[in-house]
Amino acid sequence: MLRSRLLALPAAGLMALGLVSCGTVQVPAGPEAAHPVCADVILGAPPEVLGLERQETSSQGTAAWGGGEDTVVMRCGVTPPGPTTDMCTRLADANGVEVDWIVRELEDGVFLYTTYGREPAIDVTVPRSAAPDQPSGAALDLSQVVSRSIEATAHCVGPGDEGSE
Repeated sequence: MLRSRLLALPAAGLMALGLVSCGTVQVPAGPEAAHPVCADVILGAPPEVLGLERQETSSQGTAAWGGGEDTVVMRCGVTPPGPTTDMCTRLADANGVEVDWIVRELEDGVFLYTTYGREPAIDVTVPRSAAPDQPSGAALDLSQVVSRSIEATAHCVGPGDEGSE
């Protein structure tokens, strides 16, 4: 099942979930993974996300937590999304730190969260099996490092909002 995700997602131009091989999670780097801000993001990433321990990854600008099919993966340096009709939501963590995320449900119950209005962009893949009740918990766990490292220059707006930010 995880192998089919790895084959399907890159073809769609999306993030591929990592596999744990010899203790290292195999993650393709984003096109701007060498951006200096990505080093700050990865160094500042928490030791745990959703209660899962951080694992070593194979590529620059990436971090992962958990293992096997329950691996949560973060990539810094992905292409910033433009205007979209996909769901965009502002998530606030327990400290009130807010980050806007575009949320897509991929095949096999995997959620893809991509920061909106921040450059470089960050994406986070969360298998539903890692967070059956609240996959957005992974994005919430990463709010501090995203907000601290990358300033927001735009925000989600909906059809009822005036103008765009």
